[in-house]
Amino acid sequence: MKILITLLFLANFSFGETLQPVQGLYYCDQGNEESICDQIIKTFYSGDKLSAIRVEYVGECGSMGPYTYYCEDNVCEDPGLKFVFEDNRNYYWTNKQYGFECYFKKK
Repeated sequence: MKILITLLFLANFSFGETLQPVQGLYYCDQGNEESICDQIIKTFYSGDKLSAIRVEYVGECGSMGPYTYYCEDNVCEDPGLKFVFEDNRNYYWTNKQYGFECYFKKK
């Protein structure tokens, strides 16, 4: 039964409606490193599917970017960073190289 519920959840996440994240400034709400910077997100679509995000790192970082990350099924990433959109105003971010991670919220 537990396996069936897990499979149904994953199928809904993978094949469900594509999210349309709100553009703008996001802050690190819960992270494992104090130096994680705020992020300004701009979204790009192919039809109604999220195809890419452009991210500028701001705040304590000064200003770095913008950098583009390509997306598939509400996950945007490159070899070093990964963004997983949970809904239109929240996402999980991880820096794969250094192990930093954070849950971001829209300001």
